[in-house]
Amino acid sequence: MITKIVRSIVAVLGGYAIMGLLITLVQETWLGGVSYRTSPTGVLLVGGLFTFLCAVVAGGIAGWVTGHHPVHHAAVMCLLVTAETIWLVTSGRTKDPLWFDLIASGSLIVGLLTGASFLMRMHRTAPAPAG
Repeated sequence: MITKIVRSIVAVLGGYAIMGLLITLVQETWLGGVSYRTSPTGVLLVGGLFTFLCAVVAGGIAGWVTGHHPVHHAAVMCLLVTAETIWLVTSGRTKDPLWFDLIASGSLIVGLLTGASFLMRMHRTAPAPAG
């Protein structure tokens, strides 16, 4: 029981950290910083696509680490995305329009749930072990 709880906590926090690292790699390192106000449309589209894919990977990794109920763990990560977005907007840390930040956080939420759902489907369709 304790092992499941620890794995769940590690999965959620680790998956969220991995998502943040991947997003930073994509948006800051590869694309030189992504902002609605300063980035060209092409950079915004590429950044948005790869940011979504970062969330898909993170949702899948979190579900894989925990080994059970991947969508439940992704849902907790979605709550973290929501809380972080609220904090960024209300603290003034983001200078982008509200709609832009909401679409960005929405794509993370959909990405996390997509990654977890994909992992769940893979487990259901995997062949049973021989024996």
